[in-house]
Amino acid sequence: QSILAKGFNFALAPRNIPVEEIVTGVECAIFNSKIPEVNAEEIRQDVCRIIRKSKPPKSNCTAEERRELTKLNKNEDILILQADKGNATVIVNTDDYKLKMHQEVNNTAIYEKLKRDPTKRIEIRTKAIIKQNVQSEEKRKELNPQDSRIPRLYGLPKIHKEGTPYRPIVSAIGSPSYKLAKYVARELQPTVERAASYIKNSRHFIDMLKRITLNKTDLLVSFDVVSLFTKIPIQETIKIIEEQFDRRLAELAKVCLTTTYFKFDGEFYQQKEGAAMGSPVSPAAANLYLSSFEEEAINSSTLKPTHWYRYIDDTFVIWPHGRQKLEEFLGHLNSIHPNIKFTMEIEENGQIPFLDVLVKRNAEGTLSHTVYRKTTHTDRYLHAESHHHPKQKRGILHTLAHRSKTISDKQHLREELQHLQQALASNGYTKTEIQRAITRDRRQKQQENEEEDTKIRAFLPYVKGTTDKISKYLEKYKIKTVFTTHQKIQDVLKSPKDRLPLQTEGVYRIPCSNCEEIYIGQTGRTVATRKREHEAAVRLQHTDKSATAAHSVDK
Repeated sequence: QSILAKGFNFALAPRNIPVEEIVTGVECAIFNSKIPEVNAEEIRQDVCRIIRKSKPPKSNCTAEERRELTKLNKNEDILILQADKGNATVIVNTDDYKLKMHQEVNNTAIYEKLKRDPTKRIEIRTKAIIKQNVQSEEKRKELNPQDSRIPRLYGLPKIHKEGTPYRPIVSAIGSPSYKLAKYVARELQPTVERAASYIKNSRHFIDMLKRITLNKTDLLVSFDVVSLFTKIPIQETIKIIEEQFDRRLAELAKVCLTTTYFKFDGEFYQQKEGAAMGSPVSPAAANLYLSSFEEEAINSSTLKPTHWYRYIDDTFVIWPHGRQKLEEFLGHLNSIHPNIKFTMEIEENGQIPFLDVLVKRNAEGTLSHTVYRKTTHTDRYLHAESHHHPKQKRGILHTLAHRSKTISDKQHLREELQHLQQALASNGYTKTEIQRAITRDRRQKQQENEEEDTKIRAFLPYVKGTTDKISKYLEKYKIKTVFTTHQKIQDVLKSPKDRLPLQTEGVYRIPCSNCEEIYIGQTGRTVATRKREHEAAVRLQHTDKSATAAHSVDK
């Protein structure tokens, strides 16, 4: 329990120096920096010297805690998940998890089961659409999918909801249309941000609040679209994109938004309507559609709100016409499109939450604001003992302090900072570290980031006493180190996602089933792809394409 209480992102100190990870990170940086070979060899020798002299860092968890993590990972009866919100750790029964998730995917109104994996077919289709609609050859190469990953569905428990339902999430990174979706999202975003209702983040929302003066009869209201991404009418959304942009971008968006398949518990499913969950383009497409929707809804209503601000599917509204007319307006919103339905929350005791802001009305008609936390919020942040680089921990403290000072107005700031100090102390930070974070000048930090953006990056696992020394050495060659974690608690525990075949390039071994010989190979594509090629070559006896095929024929 003590180790789980530190959170999924708690990084365990490595018991051995991860030499391969370090060398790979350095070599990639050398390749990308294009420095002269003589300097590259100097870097290699000095990095090897540092590694040879290094010792593993002091452990930040006990041997008993490591054994318990291993036991938890091997226990097939339970899953340990992160809560949907609040950063809580939740232990759930595996059968209960699968039952509720199967109830989700077996909803035939939303999903249909597929007979086979469609990844290769969708990859081919995506390449064809890119070829037809992207003029630049360089851009086509950048966007074309290769050795795509299968999108996988998993669920996070909503512990703040009765019955603890699961929020379905699709892990789509590396899927056939993922790179294309990121590109389309970047193209759509400037238009999304020009909408009158658009809210970028909490800070932007607070800037809007400062412009509002309330009448006594005004009501603070929030509307939330029910299951937005699975309900968005895709054809209408694509039509909006074509009208506001052009046919080519609409075609690219279409292939992204309709790539809605995923794998769960060994089976493949297709989402029948709505935007693809997990696709980078879905939020931008949803924003474009809702901008058009709300314009129609407000223009066609006799009574209108005085203010309407929206962050994707959450809308903050000032309603001046009383509660009865508000209920009628909700009915009007829910009559515009059969797919799009809203729920509504009205202020209580003169206050209402929106995003992570608690909005309060003042007697003089202004609005005050402070940080909002759900009752299930744990105040758990990255623990001070986590094996992250100190700069990363300081960055989290600075971000939290800046958030408190941005969201809380003067009358609430002192109370909010006291809460933050207590929360960070419970996460192992000292008074000095906390106070330094609160008083630090953010502008200096931003300037540092701007200077660092121009440097080549080396991605290295943080190992205290080893990669921090390597980092200082790489600075001489204007290579900035980005520290990753070698192993976090979430990496040790069983994942709720379906396992994938090997999806990286590397060295692999294939033992012969008829003798004791072993073939060792190396590939620049995924190991899974190369393994399938060897199997096909053996089956078809293509001895010129595979050493394993030649060996099998000889035997």
